[in-house]
Amino acid sequence: MDDNYLKESKQTQLSLVAWIFTGMAIITVLTKLYTTLILFRRPGWDDVVIFLSLLFSIIASSLVQVSTDLGLGLHTAAVQAEQGGLEKMVETKRIQILGYPFNILAYSLPNVAILILIERLAGQTDTIPRRTLRAIVSIQLILATVSVIIIFIQCQPTKYLWDQSTEGSCWSSDVFNYSSYVVSVFTAFTDLVLAVIPIHAFWKLQLKLHEKLEISFMLGLTLLSALFTIVKATYLHLFTDRVDPLVWGLVEQNIVIMAASIPTLRPLLHHIKEKGAIRTTTSYFHTENSPKRTDSISEAPLDDISRQVAQRSRQSFEAQNSSDDWNHRSGSQAKLCMSK
Repeated sequence: MDDNYLKESKQTQLSLVAWIFTGMAIITVLTKLYTTLILFRRPGWDDVVIFLSLLFSIIASSLVQVSTDLGLGLHTAAVQAEQGGLEKMVETKRIQILGYPFNILAYSLPNVAILILIERLAGQTDTIPRRTLRAIVSIQLILATVSVIIIFIQCQPTKYLWDQSTEGSCWSSDVFNYSSYVVSVFTAFTDLVLAVIPIHAFWKLQLKLHEKLEISFMLGLTLLSALFTIVKATYLHLFTDRVDPLVWGLVEQNIVIMAASIPTLRPLLHHIKEKGAIRTTTSYFHTENSPKRTDSISEAPLDDISRQVAQRSRQSFEAQNSSDDWNHRSGSQAKLCMSK
């Protein structure tokens, strides 16, 4: 066999993709948590969900790294030629299978965080079809859970999944393959819905154009995760090459985590732009003569000042609240502005 063929490797590619994108997700989530926990001191359940998603992503990437060290990314013949090569191949398969649930959770849970954020932005207004969005996200989670169950029960005993030297039997590979397609397609559909419906709803409010564009951009980031999900699905039929679907899976899980985190960074970015540095921003909130601390965008609803504007029409009410929320103004500040 050609020596050049045996030397071909995708190990470096796997490691770089795993840790570059996971590192980007870590930075984004830590910045989000700084914004909501320290700067604004208004954490939400979306913070908990995103943190868990990041944790699962780190575990999944770590297992990929372990598999890479064992030979994942090399040609089978090259691994077999090494001392203990067969044992390494078995262990690599086992680790990959054990990492599958963490990958599923890493890219499924962020949609829950996005849903929480959308509902908080909507507040008590009726601009968002909550039940529809909840149903879609719930179905996605159910399908993801079913796919995890299938992978572990498709072979008896389960060990036969990674070690065919033992006696056992498995279902047809079509069962898992088609279930993976269904999960990928519905996940992409969920990403699209969580972007398009909220953008359409918020666009109808009487906001300034730049605010509408900001909302559309930040909530529309889930379209990126949908794109990566679709690309990954196109590789699922190439089961002779386990690296390509794995690479796109690593990208997908971290992209969706970042997409779910970025919208809550808007107030932080706004203050950095105004004050020039986070240090100045922090002091701004702690001086006696400064305005009151504002809510985090992940916590403050669009109807945050409903008591002050009860006499206004419903349409004006929604527009005013949307503007206040995206401009990180508290209820008392909004009241002062309206009284002028």
